[in-house]
Amino acid sequence: MKGVLAGFPSEQALERAVERLAAKKLERIETYTPTPRHEEAEPTGSPLPLVMFIAGMLGFIGFLLLMSYADVRAYPLDIGGRPKFAWPAFVPIAFELGVLCAMGAGFFGYFWLCRMPQLYDSVDNSEGIKNASRDGWFVAVHSSDMKCLSEARSLLASLDPETLEEFAE
Repeated sequence: MKGVLAGFPSEQALERAVERLAAKKLERIETYTPTPRHEEAEPTGSPLPLVMFIAGMLGFIGFLLLMSYADVRAYPLDIGGRPKFAWPAFVPIAFELGVLCAMGAGFFGYFWLCRMPQLYDSVDNSEGIKNASRDGWFVAVHSSDMKCLSEARSLLASLDPETLEEFAE
């Protein structure tokens, strides 16, 4: 996979470039800016809350069934004449373990969605990216299709960027 990195003098120029690139339906477009973009401040409809809810419910039900099996079938104890299936005793622990499952799914799901930890990205080898966190407005296009990449390069060149360079993955 290869890519093209273009640097622009202002946020407005970057936004125009991103709009034009988004219309092309490219594989992956990433921006590198000193401040958050206005478009990125909008909620993205992440699947993470649903995944956390499902993991929590499965954890609660699974641990409730596990404790019930252990107390009723595997190791039955008749202490003080209580019933074999004493479910009220299992609910608080099953709830806490369900919450633990939900938090674990949220923790690892966040890293999975954000592609972290990513200690190296090929765009880091570019000369222009060094200014991205200070005063640069950059857009990177990653693609494995050379035709799409050449179209993206010609489109970015037509927008008159300050810098335009290719990088290899």
